[in-house]
Amino acid sequence: MNLMNTVKTDVLTELKKGNTAVLKGLPPLVAMSYGLALQNEVGQIPESSINDEAVNNAMLKLIGKEKKVTG
Repeated sequence: MNLMNTVKTDVLTELKKGNTAVLKGLPPLVAMSYGLALQNEVGQIPESSINDEAVNNAMLKLIGKEKKVTG
């Protein structure tokens, strides 16, 4: 086990105890990844209510509008 795995294991152990202070000072994406890893370990990953196809279509429309305005 390398150092990063050891640190991740220690952080997850503290989170399981309810100690959220270990997340302070971490970038939001890193903190979120620990939350997802914890959910994955306990098997409580909720189904996403986000429709990926709708988000993709909305972003493509937005990008198209921006190109017309700036182009």
